[in-house]
Amino acid sequence: MPFHFALEAVLRLRRSQERAERLKLEAIVAEQLRTQARLRETIERSFEAHRQFQLRLAGGMVGTQLQFEMEREARVDTICRNLRQDLEELEKRRIAQAQVFYAARRNLELIENLRERKLEAYRTEQARRDQQELDALFLLRQKDRGGE
Repeated sequence: MPFHFALEAVLRLRRSQERAERLKLEAIVAEQLRTQARLRETIERSFEAHRQFQLRLAGGMVGTQLQFEMEREARVDTICRNLRQDLEELEKRRIAQAQVFYAARRNLELIENLRERKLEAYRTEQARRDQQELDALFLLRQKDRGGE
């Protein structure tokens, strides 16, 4: 008789849930990495633009160029602030999703552990039955030999 786990459907469901929650967590982490890269790139471009501005400033500038630079820096500051806020929100989402994922993982492990215990009990019982059959066969052979 082959091994049959009565909760196999529940195990498949828990595996599916754990995988879905892990994928959601991975998507949030990927978005965090993309946002961090955008922030880093924005800051680097801003520093380079500011360096170029400093070089042009040494050669003399008109007021409109100064005004343009101030507006550019204000836009960059706004973009960086928004990206940092996005990162804070993503971190909150990541923490919340990590908790959901770990709960799903624990639920899966409970069912997997139960399955392993049931499988081990099945193997033990099967080994006991096999040994009983071997013992019975041995006794039959001994009986046949004794009757010859």
